[in-house]
Amino acid sequence: MNIFGNIFRQQRETSPTPGVPSSTMPAESQKPQGADYAERIIPVRSPESACSVSAVYRGTTLRADVMGVMPVQYQKKDFEGGNFVTDMRGLGKRINYLLQEEPNPIMTAPDLWKLVEINRIMMGNAFVYIERDEFGFPLHLWLIKQCGYNINNATYASIVYLTDKGYMTQTNVPASEVLHFPNTFRYPNGLGISTLQYAFETLTLNRTLRSQALDTAAKGGRVKGIISEKQPTQGQGTLAFGLLNQGEVQKTAQDMQKMFYSGQDIVSMHGLESFQNLSMTAQDMQMFEQLGLTYDDVARFWGVPRPLLMLDTNSHYNDYQNATMEFHTRTILPLKACNEKEIARKLVGFKDYGVRRIHICEEPLMAMDPERRAKVDQLNLQTGAKTVNEIRAGHDMPSVEGGDIIYVSTNLAELGSPKLSGNTTTLQPGNYTVGEPPKDEK
Repeated sequence: MNIFGNIFRQQRETSPTPGVPSSTMPAESQKPQGADYAERIIPVRSPESACSVSAVYRGTTLRADVMGVMPVQYQKKDFEGGNFVTDMRGLGKRINYLLQEEPNPIMTAPDLWKLVEINRIMMGNAFVYIERDEFGFPLHLWLIKQCGYNINNATYASIVYLTDKGYMTQTNVPASEVLHFPNTFRYPNGLGISTLQYAFETLTLNRTLRSQALDTAAKGGRVKGIISEKQPTQGQGTLAFGLLNQGEVQKTAQDMQKMFYSGQDIVSMHGLESFQNLSMTAQDMQMFEQLGLTYDDVARFWGVPRPLLMLDTNSHYNDYQNATMEFHTRTILPLKACNEKEIARKLVGFKDYGVRRIHICEEPLMAMDPERRAKVDQLNLQTGAKTVNEIRAGHDMPSVEGGDIIYVSTNLAELGSPKLSGNTTTLQPGNYTVGEPPKDEK
């Protein structure tokens, strides 16, 4: 099966026109059951058809699910500690509720961010409309279904989005009110190109090889043969047992070809002496076998390693672990950074830059891998990056007495302890023999 622009499927015509009896169709349009084999091979570029390929579906859902599971946090700078913490007061609490729980009345936050990633991959662009109240504060985040961008004045001429009250349309929407998440490659106007379309039009690997294979299949590559006219016996007329003329031979060959194209495997023709079947050569069969490499193309275009696409059945656990780290580092991290910047420039802006920020938390990615999470906790504890209570808080465990002490890697000594400062009592060279006590003078 081919993938990307070379994804093809066989489609049987059960009825010439839905709702119209076959007898009403013109004679030249009526075809045998199954229609023409060459016409049943059609290109598929739509996202729905592409996801019928299991590797494409797996790669798309994996990226979308990972982006959806990471909470988007609206943070402010803690001037006492100098770091950023999640803002849960006033406006910050409202924005965090929109980003992490309910962006709008018809979907949850994970659903929104998953759909954003799916639209970015399959459509090339994902748009989210920021509905604000009368004071200019964010009220809802709506996933845009249709969008038209006017590059001359940097406005969205018309956007359509689905709400709990049906489809809504807004015109001349400022760019500051629309979150735009484009795909990697873009048109000159800034709109992204879908991965499927980009692969089809520009980067389809082995394109010449696949075109040749599809051309072979379209010509009826399943069955090839030579028909021969029955020769007359000696002493009889030259047309005694023949097919009358060369034109009749050609017509017979065309009739056979139509029958084979329509799906029939065994046909019966009058006047034929023999039919010689020509199977595919070893080179042709090898060419079709090489099309299985297109699953590697899915892994490359979607940025998902093969083990995560469930293509390597003999993979070890370490292979999946390494593939997961590669996936998170090379694919998810760049997407995470791009989303953070796009949301921040629309919800934070220049005025609050350096004081507030948008952070997509990656900690949930380790929630289902206790071994990996334990190693990270151990490193954070040994390097002093986290205290015992901070690690316990990440596991929803209560704090313990003395758990706010910072440790370093020198056998987990406390900061400021004599072991680190060098103020311990040491013995100096000399005679440490205890002498006799002085005698009382009489």
